[in-house]
Amino acid sequence: MKPAFFKGLSPKREFQRVIYRASRLACLVISKAMFGLRIEGREHIPESGAAIVAANHLSFLDPVIIGVAIRRPLHFMAKEELFRFRPVGWLLRAYQAFPIGRGKGDLQAINKAVSILQEGELVLIFPEGTRGDGNRLGPAKPGIGLVAARSRAPVVPAFHCGTERALPRGAWVPRPHRVILRFGPPLRFEETGAELGHGDFETFSRKIMERIAALNAQSEGGERVTGDRARVTGGIAATEKHDMGGPSA
Repeated sequence: MKPAFFKGLSPKREFQRVIYRASRLACLVISKAMFGLRIEGREHIPESGAAIVAANHLSFLDPVIIGVAIRRPLHFMAKEELFRFRPVGWLLRAYQAFPIGRGKGDLQAINKAVSILQEGELVLIFPEGTRGDGNRLGPAKPGIGLVAARSRAPVVPAFHCGTERALPRGAWVPRPHRVILRFGPPLRFEETGAELGHGDFETFSRKIMERIAALNAQSEGGERVTGDRARVTGGIAATEKHDMGGPSA
């Protein structure tokens, strides 16, 4: 019979958390030294309880940069193909990742995200669903609105720049380049009622992207991304119902 102290503890899960915490500290040191990582607005990340971190997406490096900036374990989505190779799948799960199908509405991933949030954890979602070109923000997919509506978790917007040059498309080895990451005040899905539908999720997803774009104009050090990167293109793109977004292209 297990002592009460050990009830509910999973050795596998605790081992993964140890790996996550140790590697986070190592990656934070490397990010500060190699990328001159500057973090602003970290006070907007709740110290406990569920929250969604919604960020623009520029590079495969993004989950690492955002993960090291947050002191709590951060779950995130990765494309399902990466989990098919067992060593990679094990490593991704050790870093709190879970799979999502690309180019389709993945209700299993949505349910997983909601379940994690209901346990009081943090989930990172890239509303655009794919890496941007580094010049402007793409439209959000409505899946993040659905997750926010079902979980009622606050959504913390995050804007970062520099990862698209630190690890650009096609590169496998990061290069030194300044990276700035800003978090903003959280927002919530406030609508209620049985008549909520796809349009409500789209509207909230669009609002999230507008908050992410607004962070570019709120630099504490006067640095802004040049060009059109802070503009959200168009409206919500035509997507399959409840397309989640999340994994890199």
